[in-house]
Amino acid sequence: MNPTTNGATMLLTGATSGLGLSMARLLAGVPDWTVVATARSGTRAEELRALIGDPANFRYVVCDQADLASVRDAGSRINELVATQSIPPLRSLVLNAGIQTGSTDSATVDGYELTFGTNLVGPHLLVGLLSGALTAPARIICVGSGTHYGKFRRSYGMVAAPRWEAPQILAKPRAGDGIRAYSTSKLATLYWVHELARRAPRHIDAICYDPGMMPGTGLARDRSAIERFGWKYLLPAMRVVPGVSTPKRSATNLTAIATANTPIPEVDLRGGYVEIDHLVPSSPDSYDPEREHELFEFLDTTTGLGSHPVAPWWSGGSQPID
Repeated sequence: MNPTTNGATMLLTGATSGLGLSMARLLAGVPDWTVVATARSGTRAEELRALIGDPANFRYVVCDQADLASVRDAGSRINELVATQSIPPLRSLVLNAGIQTGSTDSATVDGYELTFGTNLVGPHLLVGLLSGALTAPARIICVGSGTHYGKFRRSYGMVAAPRWEAPQILAKPRAGDGIRAYSTSKLATLYWVHELARRAPRHIDAICYDPGMMPGTGLARDRSAIERFGWKYLLPAMRVVPGVSTPKRSATNLTAIATANTPIPEVDLRGGYVEIDHLVPSSPDSYDPEREHELFEFLDTTTGLGSHPVAPWWSGGSQPID
């Protein structure tokens, strides 16, 4: 894969803080890559522009993943940039934006449980709308989380283990633990990646990237005061522990994968799970073709993608993961 011979474009969601902001700073001014960075509001986009110095290779698009009308507007805007050749070919989608909340009783604009809607429904619609604009070789990278394993070593007791239910149930606001909803959404992210890797043609690769636990970032902003204090001031001392990283370190590795500068072979990356800087097996529960197909079909139906233009392979049969 050598996408930068004549320039290439990367979509980067969630670029305004944490891992996404670190990645944006790494890509600022890189001549081979044009970056379309999304923010959930115009104000946040302007804040990002100020933070990274408004580099010439950046474009900014508003995309609130909790509002499907906003996602559709963003998809239309990016497709227009590609169609008019205002940007180079679209070859990398980095789906980093997501949330973690304290409960499951809040809803998106469209009525989905907030974590499910923001972490799954919105990104699914955005990628579907952009599927026809991708130029191979291309990579679709979802940011996952070790919390999907449900093991203490992966979250050090900060996050409850995932609990899978039918997508129709997970999509509805209800009384429940928002932190468990987060880990469940990351299990669902792997289901989505596996199914997309089956459907996508050769050299359009779906990958899940786990940046490791990154204490000090804004992920715990909706937790209790004690938990926020520990996350911000105490847990950063654990950065020497395996599975714990920093936004800069993980952003460097994620950028290498997204720009095809990683030593990991393409054949191994397709449908794979990268933890910080190396391939590892995801959890045994994350391999379930029935759940993977069910989730993908549910997201297609609930977003109405069947009535929108998508790539021919998007809704077609499975492809071999090779």
